[in-house]
Amino acid sequence: MNKKACLVCIFFLSALVTLSQKSKPFLGYRFSIDLVHIINDRIKVELICPVITQKSITYQFPKIVPGTYSIDDFGRYVEQFKAFDRKGDTLAVLKTDPNSWVISHADKLYKISYFVNDTYDDYNTKQSVFEPAGSDIEKDTVFAINNQCLLGYFDGMKNIPYEVNFTHPVGMYGSTALKDLEMTPGADRFVTESYNQIVDNPFLFDFPDTTIIKVGKTEVLISVYSPHKIITSKFLAEKLDTLLMAQTKYLGGTLPVDKYAFLIFLSDKPGPSGSEGALEHSYSSFYYFRERGPEKLSQQFVSAAAHEFFHIITPLSIHSQEIQYFDFNRPKMSQHLWLYEGSTEYHAQIVQEKYGIITPEEYLNRLSKSITASRTRFNDTVPFTVMSSGVLGQYKDQFTNVYQKGALIVLCLDIKLLQWSHGKYGFVNLMHDLSLKYGKKKGFKDDELFAEIGKLTYPGIVDFLNTYVAGSKPLPLEEIFNSVGVSLQPVVETKDSSFSLGHVTLGFNPETGRVIVADISSANSVGKTLGYHKNDEIISVNGLTIGGANANRLFVNFGSGSKQGDSLIVKVLRKDQAGEYKEWVLSAVMTKFPVIKLNVLDFMDQPTPEQLALRNTWLQPNGIQLN
Repeated sequence: MNKKACLVCIFFLSALVTLSQKSKPFLGYRFSIDLVHIINDRIKVELICPVITQKSITYQFPKIVPGTYSIDDFGRYVEQFKAFDRKGDTLAVLKTDPNSWVISHADKLYKISYFVNDTYDDYNTKQSVFEPAGSDIEKDTVFAINNQCLLGYFDGMKNIPYEVNFTHPVGMYGSTALKDLEMTPGADRFVTESYNQIVDNPFLFDFPDTTIIKVGKTEVLISVYSPHKIITSKFLAEKLDTLLMAQTKYLGGTLPVDKYAFLIFLSDKPGPSGSEGALEHSYSSFYYFRERGPEKLSQQFVSAAAHEFFHIITPLSIHSQEIQYFDFNRPKMSQHLWLYEGSTEYHAQIVQEKYGIITPEEYLNRLSKSITASRTRFNDTVPFTVMSSGVLGQYKDQFTNVYQKGALIVLCLDIKLLQWSHGKYGFVNLMHDLSLKYGKKKGFKDDELFAEIGKLTYPGIVDFLNTYVAGSKPLPLEEIFNSVGVSLQPVVETKDSSFSLGHVTLGFNPETGRVIVADISSANSVGKTLGYHKNDEIISVNGLTIGGANANRLFVNFGSGSKQGDSLIVKVLRKDQAGEYKEWVLSAVMTKFPVIKLNVLDFMDQPTPEQLALRNTWLQPNGIQLN
């Protein structure tokens, strides 16, 4: 064969290969998201669909996502949903509930398009989305993107690849834990193995303020959006550095992730939920706070980051099958929130004590507050496993006890394990062994976890879990603390006194932005004289208008400049029998009450050698590597 004929042959072979590649159907989802042409604060999303052979199929948005423990119905924010065949003709679509669209003639389906509104502007619903799980759309400024807000899935087709293509203004950067496969000035492309994985990786698009720090072999990205440039990523990175180094030492010197991203969105106005905080992910965490002074914000951020970062252990490396195969629309909750949230909070606090970020006395003070909150604000007789599995329904109002009693459960387990092993095996060792047994891609069976823990530790630990976690008995905290030479006094009346607003429980109404009276059952004489009603909304106290922005200042400074017997005037809004708000003026006199401290923890002056040895093992640095 001559050279010319050879070249012709190669050309045709190349053409055949190219034709074959083009004709091969794409087996996953291919999304295009336009961050350039924003219309009425809405993002346009287009999907080139995977191959579908059935005649009818349902496209769904999540009802709930992992880590939120609330029903959010993300499909509420979707508009103008349309389905097309290859010719561009529309296919019939029926919306059957807030999150579901049934598409007819789905075997002809080629493309879907729709618009998505942001959740940060949704002040008109009682079903507000916690901001770290939501989305913000500000054209040419910032896009906070949690992918459950923009992307859905076909029923029964979550475990196939997702390709997500963004077009964005040149100069913007999409901070995320995922790897960008496009790397062009106005476009990014990301690919994941499944819907669960794309939802597990949020984005923060803005004109970047980012800092990268190395923690051992792990690359940590800190990305900040601060509308008035009050907070910088460099400043927060400096605050994080000490904490992350301590956490690395606590885990034995190596972190179980190669890359991690802190995505921090600061707002100059209150969000619809009225809340602040963070949402954890396997390789990142998303934070939403009001923009404020650097030092004040950094304390709150570091406290939240300490907790969220430890989720690289639970649930990333240790989780149940309910999380492994999370059902976004028909969720079944795990019994073991004490493990996911409780252990994470315990690690987050004790690591700060072990490595000198807080003093041992401050650590005891934090534990004291947790005990008081757990015993006074929640039902301590509900088995924790029962509360966990029913957290979306009957026990919804008990959820935040996971950060109080959940952490105390783990404290008890840690001290028990250290005591029985003579200081050689604690809760962090147990986490290491469980992560080796299960790991990132294998979930445990909920009702088998206690038995598995017993195999790795001691039969007595199973008895403890069955009695105090699956059972209704209060935690034996006096006994546990005594074993480490710490006294627990349930009630201590101090010599101090302070003015009182009535000793009622206060809350917040995000719709009105006002402080509300949430519970009057513990009202003292001042509260009874004022005559609060449950759900009163406080307008002002002694002439100072009260709102979400200055509520904390009231509680901190209340009574400064006043003396006993001065007038106390509280103006409230109260609903009448017709459901209409009317203003009421409540009056009493400024009265001081003794300051009573609950559940006070103190180090014993003369602990026994056994108590002191166990205390030192509990509070001093140690660790084991988690792989």
